[in-house]
Amino acid sequence: IGNTAWNIYGGQWFTSSVFQGDQNAPEGSAAKIAYSEGNAAFSHGGQARSVLQLISALAIITLLLRQWLRPRLVYAPCIFVGAIASLLAAVAVGHSGGFAMLCMTLSVMPETGSFAIPFGLVATLNKRAEEEGKTVSTALQMALLNCCVTVGQQVCTTILAAIEGSLSLEKALPCVFILAAVAQTIAGSGALCLDDSPPGEAPSADSGMEADETMEAASTAVEACA
Repeated sequence: IGNTAWNIYGGQWFTSSVFQGDQNAPEGSAAKIAYSEGNAAFSHGGQARSVLQLISALAIITLLLRQWLRPRLVYAPCIFVGAIASLLAAVAVGHSGGFAMLCMTLSVMPETGSFAIPFGLVATLNKRAEEEGKTVSTALQMALLNCCVTVGQQVCTTILAAIEGSLSLEKALPCVFILAAVAQTIAGSGALCLDDSPPGEAPSADSGMEADETMEAASTAVEACA
């Protein structure tokens, strides 16, 4: 939900809500110029977003390879950063192009984390289950995670369409970012509750139940971030 708000509707938010432009306005008019400025700001924000994604991805890989932090302690802060960016975009940006670009840049953090950490958690849980002699289906679980991404996209799109029934696009898009902030806050809280202990650690008596709960929490976190 959070990633969809930015990846699909970020450009419209810049042109319609932040810069108050109009794509269909006459050439040379103030609305048309504002629309062009919004597109330019969106492009600059996208470039900064890509740079941050590269840097943050390398940082996450380093943290996980060196095992300085458990995956959930890396993933949850990434999601919370996105939640803060979405909330600020909805209630604080207003018509500030620079502030909007900053929020868009920070919004990439949940996406960066969701591309790597949940799938690694699935592999960790499956290895633990194999050591306990249980039957696992990694392919099925990976497919479920991908389905969660799709569900999040559909939820975001459907809710925006419903909001546009009573509000203009300019006012509806900030509501989508509020939805993204709420979803990412829930996802970040769920990520903190994941059981990501290494396979080599001795499982508790109810480890099977904990593994199922962890898989459910991981799927919820991915769906909320999508």
